[in-house]
Amino acid sequence: MPVPPNVLNYHIGKGIVSFQETGSATFIDLGNAPLFQYEPTVTKIDHFSARQGVKTKDFSAVGQVGATITIHLDEITGYNLGFFALSHVNEATTSNVILGGLSKTTFTGVIKVVGTNDIGTHIDFTANVSFIPSGNFQFITDADAFSILEIKAEVQKDASGNFGIWTVHDTV
Repeated sequence: MPVPPNVLNYHIGKGIVSFQETGSATFIDLGNAPLFQYEPTVTKIDHFSARQGVKTKDFSAVGQVGATITIHLDEITGYNLGFFALSHVNEATTSNVILGGLSKTTFTGVIKVVGTNDIGTHIDFTANVSFIPSGNFQFITDADAFSILEIKAEVQKDASGNFGIWTVHDTV
């Protein structure tokens, strides 16, 4: 049922992002995430009539669907760098973590966001994902900027045919 217009419907999103790798029993909190963005990809197939002198579009069908998630993480840990580098995280005997860049060809699991914002509805999100190398990591930044890991993941269709599940907790 539609909700009537109300300023309490405005949304300043905040939340906790966690990940459960395929084969793992638990979700791991990824730390502070100033950005979690879902971008659907819909490809249409257009049909054009050839019955007149000018070709005219008479039908469009959805031919392909998908989605990509972009996450910015500003807690630079060996675990978080492992997503970006598509790497197995090998913990050495010291406090060092060794990452072999692009050594992990499959990096899949479930990503989860739990809405914690003070303004607007809380929106939780869960999806099956596969991480893909993308974005960049700045080893050195300006003195007035924190380092950010930009990580991208392709959303995978779940057993019910969904490309992610949103749960909206109305607060109005």
